[in-house]
Amino acid sequence: MKLYGSRNSRSLRCVWALEEAGATYEYQRIWMMKGEGQSPAFKAINPAGKIPVLQDGDLTLTESMAIVLYVADKFPQSPLLPEHAAARAQVHRWSYYAVTEVEPHLWAVAQHRFALPEDKRVAALEPTLQWQLARALRPIEKTLVAQPFIAGDAFSMADIVVFHCLVWALSAKLDGVGEASLAYIERLKMRPAYQRAMERERMEAENHEATWSARLA
Repeated sequence: MKLYGSRNSRSLRCVWALEEAGATYEYQRIWMMKGEGQSPAFKAINPAGKIPVLQDGDLTLTESMAIVLYVADKFPQSPLLPEHAAARAQVHRWSYYAVTEVEPHLWAVAQHRFALPEDKRVAALEPTLQWQLARALRPIEKTLVAQPFIAGDAFSMADIVVFHCLVWALSAKLDGVGEASLAYIERLKMRPAYQRAMERERMEAENHEATWSARLA
């Protein structure tokens, strides 16, 4: 398997899932800020020019949620998806809640802060987006007061997605992440697979930057 990704992006979800699964994979860093996502070579892999992308044999898969779910299905021995249908349903519920009810507000804030062309940004939208985000985070906080993981008593792929959204909110200095959520973040940071994922992304970023600098020298 080969994952195309970049540090400080949604590709962390995929690297973390691969590490939880104990998968053997290659990581190819795509430097989006340098325009590598729009290069002909990468657009031949993903015409949208976006990361992450997972290649596994003849399969080329985009979208971080789809990749995490694929890894969970491919490695059923991993903790990513529970065996029983009711427990799996809770994992799916919270995974999709994160990407449909929480992430859109995070991404909209990012777009209107820096991602969109300057003439398309509307700073006046941010208070409304922050209000919507805070509302969306309340059910997560309430759930984490009552149980250690978002879908129950055991870690799952839902925790990867929810964690990523919570950390994204914190890094953007947005309100709404409660005390139980903060404690949850710290617990998940202690997972060896998370630590390996962070180290893998750090190493690939540094190696890629060194290669890029050498080309310019």
